[in-house]
Amino acid sequence: MMKMEEKIKAVLAGVLEVAPEDIGDDFGPDCCQGWDSLANLRLISALEKEFAVKFSWPEISTMTDFARIRDVIGRRCGDG
Repeated sequence: MMKMEEKIKAVLAGVLEVAPEDIGDDFGPDCCQGWDSLANLRLISALEKEFAVKFSWPEISTMTDFARIRDVIGRRCGDG
């Protein structure tokens, strides 16, 4: 069974077309050329579907890199 962190990396990799092993804690729009506003919407939607949650706007606004995405999902879903 995939751990929460691996699931998040798989979603990021799929939406942003990067290798999961390239995703570190500071992985965000500044280091991924394809992570634009449209990709961010697709990413949030894919994460909501994967984890069966609906994020609030305050949560979405803090989800600016892998570490913060992991923290928000961890609070919502447990450590996975």
